[in-house]
Amino acid sequence: MVGQVITCTNYTTSRLFNFNPEPVRAAAENFLACGITEIEIPQGVLDPEGRFPEEGIDSATLEKTIAALPPETKVVASYLGASTLGKDNAAYLGSQKQAVSHLIEWYPELRYAMLHPAWKGAADVSQIPRIVETYAKLAEYAESRRPGFEMCFHNHYDTCGETAKQVRTFLKAIEKTAMPSLRWGPDTGHCHGMGEEYLDVFEEYAHLISGYFHIKARVPAFDRLHGGEDYVKERDIWSNPAEIGDGLYAGFVNVGDPEIVTPFEDVFRIIREKAKPTDGVVRGAMEIDIPRQHPRLEVLCATLYLKNVHGVESEMALSNDEIIERVFRKPARPPSR
Repeated sequence: MVGQVITCTNYTTSRLFNFNPEPVRAAAENFLACGITEIEIPQGVLDPEGRFPEEGIDSATLEKTIAALPPETKVVASYLGASTLGKDNAAYLGSQKQAVSHLIEWYPELRYAMLHPAWKGAADVSQIPRIVETYAKLAEYAESRRPGFEMCFHNHYDTCGETAKQVRTFLKAIEKTAMPSLRWGPDTGHCHGMGEEYLDVFEEYAHLISGYFHIKARVPAFDRLHGGEDYVKERDIWSNPAEIGDGLYAGFVNVGDPEIVTPFEDVFRIIREKAKPTDGVVRGAMEIDIPRQHPRLEVLCATLYLKNVHGVESEMALSNDEIIERVFRKPARPPSR
């Protein structure tokens, strides 16, 4: 298990994506409490307030972010946005080469990055081959900066990589490149955008998974935009003004939620049988877009579910009792005077 920082930074903040030093540190600590030492950071940590668009990095803030991480924590991955992808691929390539250069320079253990597709409306199926050509150039650049680095197409709702047809078009083009540095990093939640073909696509293209994916779960009853006939208005927790979140993120929940529809047993079986990890280990980044309770409790629930139901381990491989003790451990009190 790897920890996706979004899981913890989207909790009770004034905006959904807050990648300043404090929430990133809290995220790392929440994962570490459950024995998860490896984390995936979004590209936004480079310049969380968007203060330096030309340079693409706020060095002073990034120094604080890195200094605040627990010593056991290793940043092994990032998640790259789509920016101008689909509209101006050359501009996208330039800005993302800059971002990759910064990420590799500042994070010595970073070894892969997820690639967001162009947003719906910015590109259609006919443009996907050119997008993959751009991905390939970015992957080639990253591998030249750090040998073995991998870029992973990350299918996503509300993008040109949502439906089964779209995802298949991406994966066929990626397969055609025959590049070890350009792979598929599926998201088990966003894969629901492929509808009934979800597992068919997994079976067909799991060999393109080199070892990295996102572990996410869905309950369609909460999601008015994507829940279809399963959406239940009375159960839409996101219609409550006190909640933060809407639309795209409404149906993504803790993987241990009793009502999830995500077919984890089949997904994990297919990955174990067909994925081709370069180092023998497949890493799934735990992701809960909008926590409904304290993120540490969300991570605890997800960790115990993945560990005990599906045999997924973290690097520390703690027992259930050890995890629970670490999560609820109270900070030491200062000595009395």
